[in-house]
Amino acid sequence: MASSLETEPKEKEKTTSPPKESPMEMLFNIDSLTGGQMPMELVKRITFVAGLILIYIYYTMLAEGRMHQIVTTKQELEEIRADYTTQKADYMKVGKQSYLAIAMRRYGLEVSLTPPIKVVADPVKE
Repeated sequence: MASSLETEPKEKEKTTSPPKESPMEMLFNIDSLTGGQMPMELVKRITFVAGLILIYIYYTMLAEGRMHQIVTTKQELEEIRADYTTQKADYMKVGKQSYLAIAMRRYGLEVSLTPPIKVVADPVKE
């Protein structure tokens, strides 16, 4: 029985296939370039470039957010301008004499048909 136990692991070793490489390892295999070790200079450069990329992405997002804010503010400003123009036109329309006459009738007042008289006072001499 001892001999059968010893032969089983050897048979398993013979039947196992070499480990298969994953698709990522096949695509990004740089062992042939680096000799199986990752040089620290390359790691430093990769880290530096990755940091620059992250900073670029951050500032791009900030710029896009600011542009969106500017567009929103411009739209709000246009709405306020339109409201102002409308209110000003309504105010100018109500200020006309014909509209004032209609508004005065509610209170029982009428428009005077005689023009105003200019009163001139003599200056007092002392």
